[in-house]
Amino acid sequence: MTAELALTIALSDEQLEQLAALVAPRVAAPSPTSPWLNVPEAAEYLRSPKSRIYALASVREIPVHRDGSRLLFHRDELDAWIRDGGGKRP
Repeated sequence: MTAELALTIALSDEQLEQLAALVAPRVAAPSPTSPWLNVPEAAEYLRSPKSRIYALASVREIPVHRDGSRLLFHRDELDAWIRDGGGKRP
């Protein structure tokens, strides 16, 4: 018998409900993340150095949006860019 099964057998229905109420906030689904990434996040997402992200953005080889001087990347656009071959070498 597993420890988890032994624990659930040892607890009454009321105790199980109390335990579930205490545990539920800790295991709640993570909050949705923004589809927009800054340079460090895009580099991590693509598993690439930040310098490569800056270089690709400067020559318009990667889909990028600007918010003033801030560079922003959309996850869906990065995924499509990778599917289409990404930053191809000449």
